[in-house]
Amino acid sequence: MVKAVLRPFYRPLADRWPTATARLRHLLSGTAGEGTGLGDPAPGGPAALRMASWIDALWCDIHGVHVQGWAHAFEHPVRRIVFHCNGQRVETDRFLSRPDLLNHYPEHTHVADTGFSAYLPFPPFQPIRLELVTDAGLVSEELAVPGHLKAPPAEAAGPEQEPFERFLTTMRERRGTVLEIGARKVGDMTQSTAARLGPDCRFIGFDIHPAPGVDLVGDAHALSRLAGRGSVDGIMSIAVLEHLQAPWVVAAEINRTLRPGGLTFQVVPQTWPMHELPNDFWRMSDEGLKVLFGPALGFEILACGLADPFTIVPGPDRRIGSWTTMPLSPGFGTAFILARKVAEIGDAAVVWPAAVGDLSERSQAYPRHDA
Repeated sequence: MVKAVLRPFYRPLADRWPTATARLRHLLSGTAGEGTGLGDPAPGGPAALRMASWIDALWCDIHGVHVQGWAHAFEHPVRRIVFHCNGQRVETDRFLSRPDLLNHYPEHTHVADTGFSAYLPFPPFQPIRLELVTDAGLVSEELAVPGHLKAPPAEAAGPEQEPFERFLTTMRERRGTVLEIGARKVGDMTQSTAARLGPDCRFIGFDIHPAPGVDLVGDAHALSRLAGRGSVDGIMSIAVLEHLQAPWVVAAEINRTLRPGGLTFQVVPQTWPMHELPNDFWRMSDEGLKVLFGPALGFEILACGLADPFTIVPGPDRRIGSWTTMPLSPGFGTAFILARKVAEIGDAAVVWPAAVGDLSERSQAYPRHDA
């Protein structure tokens, strides 16, 4: 399934045009395309009828299109909206409140109730015509994607890169010992942390399975016993915590393994498909990472956030009601945190009833990816 054809970051109308004058200048310039509020008779409609419309947000995939916006016929109240595509039609007489339109059309008070939100199970790559049914007749126009919904240029670097560079730079300056949990090369996105640290640092590759680049094999739930308490200056992992049964136990083990003032950098999925089964256990937000690597476990949070906007698209059989607007609220591919150890924690600070041996046995179920 195509996750999204466009990246629909919905913002209120007033945020896109700070003043009514600016918006009207935008519309009157004609740059918005056919049928976007110019006030001329719409194609195919009676000469006396005019229409104005705007698409605030949309998403689409191979199964259909969801559109959200407004449309009106100036002095003629709209009774129904009909969407046409390739011989199919979707009709609605339910309208959403749009009082912001009164700032631009104060002489037509009924425009305050001309918003719409509709899911159209139309085939992809086909033109869609928007038709307004009024007491004075029909007026229609072909929908066009407005410029503000077209995908912006990709960012050169995500917001997690700055704290990661801070982690690497601090380790290089300290000539520190850095341990990476999950150091095996798994998939085409794995990068060498050792190479980025350079020769001034001592790198320890830690993983549940032996592999090239792995110096210490074991279960992260017993990290301090395997690596030694207070033995390293930095501990990091990229997309590993979600595969650990008890990440709170691992967070406590990271504290015990770090020297005072040591840093930890962690990246975990927040919105992501299931992967590396059967050991795919968790998804976390930045707020969740603040719990794991916060003051309760002896850490000071230096940076934390969300990165990599994702679009969540419900399956075709779930595209009803408010679920159809789900793709308009972006998820995030990852959450990240950079934290400093500021306090020691006791052995009983985190208690979990499963024995370390039991946790380690299940950890071995993580796929080996042997060649």
